[in-house]
Amino acid sequence: MQVIRWLHMVTLASIFLLAHGSADDNAQQTVLRVPPKFDDRRVAIIGGGAAGSSAAFWLKNAFPKVEATVYEASDHIGGRTTVIPIKGDPSLGLMELGASIFVEANYNMVNATKRFGLELERLRQVDGESTDNGLGIWDGNEFLFEESGNDYWDAIKIIWRYGLSPLKFRNHLRDTIDHFTQHAYDPNAPAFYSVPEGLKQMGLESLLNTTAAEYLDALFDPKFVREIIQTATRGNYGQDVDILHAFGALVSMAANGAWATEGGNYQIFEAFLKNSGATVRLNTPVVSIRNTTEIDDNGNLQPMYIVVSADGDEQVYDAVLIAAPLHSADIDMPFAPLELASREYHTVHVTLVAGTPDPTYFQRTDENVPSFIVSTGKPLTDKFTDGKQPFTTFSVHRHLKNGESVFKLFSDQVLEDAYLDQLFYNRSWSYRKSWEAFPKLYPVKGGSEWPPVVLHGFGSESCDQSNGVIYINAFESCVSTMETETLASKNAIKILRDQWCRKQECPAFGDGWGTFA
Repeated sequence: MQVIRWLHMVTLASIFLLAHGSADDNAQQTVLRVPPKFDDRRVAIIGGGAAGSSAAFWLKNAFPKVEATVYEASDHIGGRTTVIPIKGDPSLGLMELGASIFVEANYNMVNATKRFGLELERLRQVDGESTDNGLGIWDGNEFLFEESGNDYWDAIKIIWRYGLSPLKFRNHLRDTIDHFTQHAYDPNAPAFYSVPEGLKQMGLESLLNTTAAEYLDALFDPKFVREIIQTATRGNYGQDVDILHAFGALVSMAANGAWATEGGNYQIFEAFLKNSGATVRLNTPVVSIRNTTEIDDNGNLQPMYIVVSADGDEQVYDAVLIAAPLHSADIDMPFAPLELASREYHTVHVTLVAGTPDPTYFQRTDENVPSFIVSTGKPLTDKFTDGKQPFTTFSVHRHLKNGESVFKLFSDQVLEDAYLDQLFYNRSWSYRKSWEAFPKLYPVKGGSEWPPVVLHGFGSESCDQSNGVIYINAFESCVSTMETETLASKNAIKILRDQWCRKQECPAFGDGWGTFA
């Protein structure tokens, strides 16, 4: 047997030498090097946002001795959870630019704040107090619905305008969320290797293959769908119900007990990384990933991956977890079907303003203008100039000691100074930021239309070995929240456990949190 094994090794070595002599730099390479022992495996995580930071944490709990390196292209951790100081002065407070909230049903996010000792603050509070005048739904001329601050009276108004649809929807939403959480947080649920497999596992297929309008209009009063549910989808994803899928609409309405982390949600992801033991490389974009092959001491081929960063550094890893949108990461991967991973993202324009608002724009006074205003979507757009809403949401977030208030506006286009002057008597500070905030949540009817979870290796068509490349952000095409990013990253670690724990004992993984307290 030793002779056969030796002959096998010599044959493989000869093949390597012939191939290496004619291959270019981008081709797969085979090197004769015994792979590291199990405890010495190395994992690269590309992206330091919600998915990447939580992946490093789950990895630590699953494989305590595996070495992880997180590559982050920017100068900060947190991805789209970004804060800036008001007027450049942290003493005036911080404002979230991106991912702003999570809800009580988000087990990983809520659990993280508790375990990492972070302070929470309620959504729709200003300086610790409930916002003054509540929600208003604006059609360009009037408020179709607005909260009064009196829960009893608001309930009567809702039933008067929308009948029993709100009650029926509440029950439907509760059942859907209960079903989702039952499967998504099941510690015994198997890893899914494709998005369709994950959707089937969670029982979500029927909610992803139809628009929210088609799905909801068959169950509830269309007026309730267009005025209330669409308000939530526009506030959450900037998309109308005739655009996004049904699951996106239900997620948008699941804001019961909405929270944020005091000082910024990015702190959750910093804490994930701090407690992961991973090496973090900020300002280090990855420019390419090349696959190579190592031959183990049993003569088996094992894929490995060379990660090349913009500074020219090259490192070899057993697995690569990509936790950033591939369409904008600009990473060269000759071995991966990147065209399948491409998704169209929705560009959001964020505008922060410190000043004194002019309520007459909404034909109101300071005393009765809503504090959180959402513009209506189609077909309720005829009263806006040219049928185009100037903003998606307009909300007050903080009152300053000098009498000014700080507002955040989301829109589909840049809000010019001339328009802001219509909304405010005066402005002492304005800040603008635009970014690709989340995918356009189009319904997908065919499984092949989803981005692949496994880009290479792990039993994929291109390679049947136990190492590989995982695209964590593939699941973001279904729904984009901080919580689902942590669920997708946990699934990536489950895939590693499937592959690496087949021939040896691994510690129990459970819910991924381990014994951390």
